[in-house]
Amino acid sequence: MTKFQSTFDILKNSILSQPRMMGTDGEKKTIAFLIDYLTTNGLSPRTETIQWSTAFVEGRKLLYIFIGCMALLFNLTLRLSAPLNAYLSMALIIFSITFTIFYLKALLADKLDRLGNTYDGQNVVCDIPPLNKKAKQNGRILYFTAHSDTIASNHPKLNKFALIGLLLGFLLTVLLTLTSSILNLVTYYNPNWSAAGAIRILNWIIFAFSLIVFTCVISAQFIRRVNTSPGACDNGSGSAILLSLASQFQQEPLENTHLRFIWCTAEEWGLYGSKGFVKAHKDEITTNNGHSHLINVDMVGSELAYLEKSGLFLRKAMNENLNQLIHQTAQEAKIEVRAFNSILGGNSDHSPFKKEGVEVCFFLANKDTKLIHSKKDVIENVKAEKLEDAVKLTTLLAKKLDNIK
Repeated sequence: MTKFQSTFDILKNSILSQPRMMGTDGEKKTIAFLIDYLTTNGLSPRTETIQWSTAFVEGRKLLYIFIGCMALLFNLTLRLSAPLNAYLSMALIIFSITFTIFYLKALLADKLDRLGNTYDGQNVVCDIPPLNKKAKQNGRILYFTAHSDTIASNHPKLNKFALIGLLLGFLLTVLLTLTSSILNLVTYYNPNWSAAGAIRILNWIIFAFSLIVFTCVISAQFIRRVNTSPGACDNGSGSAILLSLASQFQQEPLENTHLRFIWCTAEEWGLYGSKGFVKAHKDEITTNNGHSHLINVDMVGSELAYLEKSGLFLRKAMNENLNQLIHQTAQEAKIEVRAFNSILGGNSDHSPFKKEGVEVCFFLANKDTKLIHSKKDVIENVKAEKLEDAVKLTTLLAKKLDNIK
């Protein structure tokens, strides 16, 4: 194997800056490269088979069709006579929201796998035990995760506009339908007060938004996932960082903490790699809850950043202590790192571990998300110094966690 001089060198001169979508030769080459690199550096990696599915992608398209149909039904019910138009419209709103919530929960919990095709995939896992043999009994584990697969859309801009148009259009359609229903009821039960003109205008606006929703639904059916993104930032960067860390800790293991590196597969299809790992190692993870931490590296490009809080109105901290430790460590080492907040909370490989009670942190180059899942995700957008900063920061963070009693 070629001798790599730096983390950036690993990324630039390997499959990690080339397309590697699940089910392609790129996937196989990625696994082979990870195994080869780790073995060459004196480590003993292994692969663990998981199952991944296209169900999440196909299921999302079906949800879009459902939303489009609901928007059209709102229009039909509002044109019925009062008070049936109001009551039926309200019932449809309640049904559509309730169905969407339960459907999404089932989809995210992988309970609808029959909607797509299921395949085998492989996580690459590597362990570095602590120097202190007695420390093995305390169950302290520090997990490092990064996903190794890439994905792209055949119409990246259309994909973004269709999703935004669908969500905003449907939200406005629901709110305006509810308003029109209330006005219909008020007019029906109070004949002396008429809002016929306002209702007529509202219904036409609802019709216009419904057309936008339905147009977005039709557009979404022509969007496919393709193997055209080099994935240098998302997430060749994270995979390369973990390789550097693994080779470094092979030379200097921690004293009291077992290190486990996991290159998760099929993240772009619904976190199947990390979900599969957690499912296979659930007893170990739950048993060591109070002693384990996880560092998830999902994109380091033009910046080094981490998720601090998530939520729409009441923002919740990502973790109890890790982010504070990141901030403190970065200040001491004079490393530039940015904390950011997000509405969604970061749907990445840390999520399945977090659900099991593991304290996690999440590195993500949030400013670079506009480039990912497209041909623009190239090595030129990744700064070499940011990769080295990430390696240095996570190394210092691991050592600090190791010294905590």
